[in-house]
Amino acid sequence: MSTQQGRLPHVRTSGHVRLSRRGRSLRIGHILELRWVKTAIPMALGIAAVVLLIVGIDPHAFAGALRHFNYLLLPAILVASLTYYVLQGVRWHLLLRGVGIRLRWQDTVLLNVAGQATALLPLGELTRAVLVSEAARAEFGAVVATVTVQELIYTMVLIAFAVPGLLAVQHAFAGVIVALTLIAAIFVSLSWCPAYRWLRRAVAHTPLLRRVLHDVDELHNDTIILMREPQTLTWSVISAAQAAATIAVFWMVAEALAPGQLSVRDAAFVYAVSNLAGALSLIPGGIGAYEASVVGLLVGVGVPAGVAAAIAVVQRVVDKGLATALGFGAYAVARRRLNVTGLGRLPMRPQARQRAGAAAAGARG
Repeated sequence: MSTQQGRLPHVRTSGHVRLSRRGRSLRIGHILELRWVKTAIPMALGIAAVVLLIVGIDPHAFAGALRHFNYLLLPAILVASLTYYVLQGVRWHLLLRGVGIRLRWQDTVLLNVAGQATALLPLGELTRAVLVSEAARAEFGAVVATVTVQELIYTMVLIAFAVPGLLAVQHAFAGVIVALTLIAAIFVSLSWCPAYRWLRRAVAHTPLLRRVLHDVDELHNDTIILMREPQTLTWSVISAAQAAATIAVFWMVAEALAPGQLSVRDAAFVYAVSNLAGALSLIPGGIGAYEASVVGLLVGVGVPAGVAAAIAVVQRVVDKGLATALGFGAYAVARRRLNVTGLGRLPMRPQARQRAGAAAAGARG
């Protein structure tokens, strides 16, 4: 690597690159050279969907609910939201140790919060994995495996919190069972070798997926390692605490806007199902899909439509808005303390990195 640095002093060695198409050629450059439209369009579409949702329901009731917001609950809401991200970092730290990645737990929490800066952008949820792989000099695939296992376990725990509410809404129960079955199937396919062979065969015969077959293999191998660690499931109690914290945020926002209209049981049901709907939509951050699901389910449990829209929007702001602001602050600290630079970039494989360096050298020559 030192020889390559000597020959190509103008090529960054952090292992992160961005490829963009200009005409019929691929151009290698820094992430800041991306056209702003490529990151702004998904965000704009999501925001437009939320605005149309508010306008189409009852904008006057929405504004009225906001005017009656109880600001005395705001400190508790913000503390509970921050607690969720701290617990997420602690839980992740234990999973990282399971695959041999050693960081101080304080640094893992810091990088986890820093990764929230781009959580609402396409592939932004992988930023925290990029930062940890860079800070710990770890294989990116191993870090992604820990994120995958963490999120699958968290989703199953979150839906378990929704079961009491689901029992009262029979029409929703079947749909959530299907979603849980899908999550369990993914989990089993990644962690059980006989099932994985079927998944691998399907990926290998799918034109758009076969190019990531190597990455899927790495994800499977690292997931196997994690699932053989007893602590992987033992420490799921932290995932339960995460779920409790984020449901508490949702319920307190509802209490601040419409006291007494939403029970904790229904709050857990609405939040869990909406969170799953946002994830399955494949929209960055689930913007639009999450809010629409929240409004529909809240109306179904008796909350007025305008108030339901206010709950959906305010909860999103105090959660993701706070996380994004803290994320940029945490990234500034992590950049100085841990020498990371991978905000908004995905790492390349070593072979691809060498080809990129050769291409850059040829272009410069």
